[in-house]
Amino acid sequence: MATLPELLVAQVERTPDRLALRSPNGVLGFRALHDAATDVADRLREQGVERLGLGGDNTAAWVIGDLACLIAGVVCVPVPVFFSPSQTDHLIARAGLDGLLWADSAEGRERLGHGVWLEKLPVTAASARMPERTAKITFTSGSTGTPRGVCLSAEQMAATTLALRERLQRVELRHHLCILPLATLLENIAGVYLPLLMGATVELAPLGRLGMTGSSGLDAPELIAGLNRIRPDSVILVPELASLLVDAAERGSLEPGLFRFLAVGGGKVSPDLLLRGRAAGFPLYEGYGLSECGSVVALNVPGQDRPGTVGRPLGHVQLELDGDRQIRIRGNTHLGYLGDEALADGILDTGDLGELDDDGFLRVDGRSKNLLITSFGRNVSPEWLESELIQAAGARQAVVFGDGEPQLRALITVTGGQSPEQISEALSELNHRLPDYARLATVYICRQLLSQTKGHITANGRPVRDQIQSDLPALLADTHPTDMTTSPTT
Repeated sequence: MATLPELLVAQVERTPDRLALRSPNGVLGFRALHDAATDVADRLREQGVERLGLGGDNTAAWVIGDLACLIAGVVCVPVPVFFSPSQTDHLIARAGLDGLLWADSAEGRERLGHGVWLEKLPVTAASARMPERTAKITFTSGSTGTPRGVCLSAEQMAATTLALRERLQRVELRHHLCILPLATLLENIAGVYLPLLMGATVELAPLGRLGMTGSSGLDAPELIAGLNRIRPDSVILVPELASLLVDAAERGSLEPGLFRFLAVGGGKVSPDLLLRGRAAGFPLYEGYGLSECGSVVALNVPGQDRPGTVGRPLGHVQLELDGDRQIRIRGNTHLGYLGDEALADGILDTGDLGELDDDGFLRVDGRSKNLLITSFGRNVSPEWLESELIQAAGARQAVVFGDGEPQLRALITVTGGQSPEQISEALSELNHRLPDYARLATVYICRQLLSQTKGHITANGRPVRDQIQSDLPALLADTHPTDMTTSPTT
């Protein structure tokens, strides 16, 4: 299989002068981008570095540095902008980095050209074992606050990109806007590598200009204004951002016809949200993936679409479900975790629950380890209920709990202008639609977002359930409880 640099060279030969990158600092055609990445790769070889962190905002220099590492054979370790200092220190030490690439100058940094600067680091003796053929290490918090390094090969990333290109071959994309951090593997592969290999333009803007701060900070009007100004064909969304765009379209502040393809994933997506999006005119398509599988495993697209599922698996992986409905993946999986042994049989236990229908579309129900079992013996996936709560009540966050209890409860954070009465009415309507075993006894309404700094959410915004459960009394003390058992609709 061709490597990503080889695939990029082939694209350069086809479209040398077509626009590849656009940012506030200027534009780069395909040949100019490849030449810049090759220049920086030559400098990296001269420096003799082997493992580099890649930090900074969404800039052309970030993309050039990333491609330069691939060309030079240097292991690249993206450093998420939302990592805490302790998480970043852990990443540097764990990966044994000998340098960091940045998009701006500072004391102790050496200019490599094309906006890329190198900061040398002392190599620590405590770095973890790294599997052979590792090209990129993507750190993900998982269910705890300590990042874990997923080791990926260049071949795996190329296979994922090509499988995505094949799945999207009937969708004409010419202009992609990155609104997730480039250090997020999904945006790195599906938002940079994929558009470039489709001959499309990748638009980059500092996240602050799009209203994005940290892992979950968001200025909605700023994001909508940015989308209206830039007018991209495609963006990649998490469920909260998808909900925000649908709300904006329903209010008339965002034109759905701007887009050719909107991918949404990274968490459970409410079917009602997809239906509202389609009704508003959005080409909104759900997908599913894991960092261990190059970020995308399955995806709905025009002509191969079944709402309520995450689509058919891509061609570079094979899925199987065991007797407990746990999803297992073989084929294009990661090399292993940094410091751990490689996969023995090449089969990845995802920890997710799901089912394949007769036409091969995958439905994902939640995480097996997160299942709540009520005192009546009923199993409930909290992710499912949480997605329904976010959609029904306009909540920014939701956490369902009640393992071993007769009835479930939930904590939701609402930062909009809804009154308690409006929220209560929406919750009552939702409770009425739910099966009796999944109905909520109490919903605690909070106006303050759960934060990563207190250990309540991971770097990608998912709830850290053990920590939330431990801090539950203090968290609930600052909420407005709504008793759902007295509602006439339940």
